[in-house]
Amino acid sequence: MTESSTPGTPLLTWRTHPAARRPQAAALAGLVIVAFSVVAGFTFGHYGWGVLSAAVLFLSLNRFFLPSTFTIDETGVSAKFPLGSRRIEWKTVRRFEAGPHEVMLSMNIRRTWLNAGRELHIPLGKEKAKVLELIRSRLPNGVA
Repeated sequence: MTESSTPGTPLLTWRTHPAARRPQAAALAGLVIVAFSVVAGFTFGHYGWGVLSAAVLFLSLNRFFLPSTFTIDETGVSAKFPLGSRRIEWKTVRRFEAGPHEVMLSMNIRRTWLNAGRELHIPLGKEKAKVLELIRSRLPNGVA
């Protein structure tokens, strides 16, 4: 993601909180975290390992458990996550994939193992049609 240019005037900003939208999945994930943490604490003989395990597992799922904010503007898309932020400029987008609940913008033409730092997954949220329309209208020529 690029940080070089400053964002323009926001065209649309929305907030997503997957755990709040899917409370059963959040409860199940919480139970799995607790179960693995208890096992880690007993296996290694100290509750500290269980606490560490719970923290690592929760932090690895931070985008699910905690809210994120997305902004579309004239120059790109910004995402503010609980533990960081990302931005991708429209001019750097080489691939676009739309799914039922999210879209993916990538700086690579093809899928590779290097994609993690060069793509942005954007949940559509409640304003699905508007988000898709704004993104599609700003994609560079040749990206579909």
